[in-house]
Amino acid sequence: MRRILFVMLSACLMLSPVFALGQSGADIAVLNAGVGARPLAMGGAFTAVADNADAPYWNPAGLGFISSQEITSSQTRLSTDADHYYLSYVTPALGGTIGLSWIQVGLGNIAQTSSEVDIHNEVQNISLFSYFSSAYLLSYGKKLNDHIAFGLTAKYLSSEMFGISGGSGWGYSLTPGIMLRLGPSMPRFPSFTLALKIDELINTQQWGTGTVENVPPKARLGLSWLPWSESRVAVDISQTVKSGYSPEVATGFEWAQGCIAYRAGYNSSGFTAGVGFTVGHAKLDYAFVQDVNFSSNNVHRISLSGIW
Repeated sequence: MRRILFVMLSACLMLSPVFALGQSGADIAVLNAGVGARPLAMGGAFTAVADNADAPYWNPAGLGFISSQEITSSQTRLSTDADHYYLSYVTPALGGTIGLSWIQVGLGNIAQTSSEVDIHNEVQNISLFSYFSSAYLLSYGKKLNDHIAFGLTAKYLSSEMFGISGGSGWGYSLTPGIMLRLGPSMPRFPSFTLALKIDELINTQQWGTGTVENVPPKARLGLSWLPWSESRVAVDISQTVKSGYSPEVATGFEWAQGCIAYRAGYNSSGFTAGVGFTVGHAKLDYAFVQDVNFSSNNVHRISLSGIW
């Protein structure tokens, strides 16, 4: 068990020089806004939690410990022009748990303007175009025993800029993950979870112009523990495995009792907070976040879920 801990803690450092070679391109925008009000309220420190229908995105290894069916959805206005849609479903199958998810970011009726001003010193609208970027996730997680689970998420990516020549594109990506739970049966690590995933370990994006891009993978190490029965503390450390990138840290806290839960977190965008309610098989989660990738304003994220 100590060897497994050592391997997971060392993996982020060992992977950096290996995958930094030959990588280029930018982040995959449709995957950057995050999903799920609960993990977002915890600052995105969810790699070592991933115990609900958001697991395909945050860490597919968490699916291995899920034994029930769950569905979750959300629709968010990220900015004046951008909308974010999300739907995810997980169910036990094939000796483990399968997850199916859909994420989309859409921008409608964006004006393409002229590069020069007219006689009135104003730019002219040449045309209008719309942009939709979608990600389709197929995930599978399986636990080897009560403490260890592995998972993999395969993503199909599609983008379409209507009205722009060569503006369509497609791609794929693979994200593996591992989760190690050290529960009450191991007194030295009470209710402690260690997890690792590598986003976009293998990926490519091809555009209608013929351009092919590869995003540098990002390793994410997560820690989660229960200081007392009603609360959870989580920390994520992520590192883009390419030179010139600094590590990023996210922290989260959750206190839950009965049908209500309170959450807070912090990441590079600032503080986050949220609340969750459970009534029977239904859940309602709210998160207050700031998403600097899409909006300079604070964003309210709401998720509706059902579990059975």
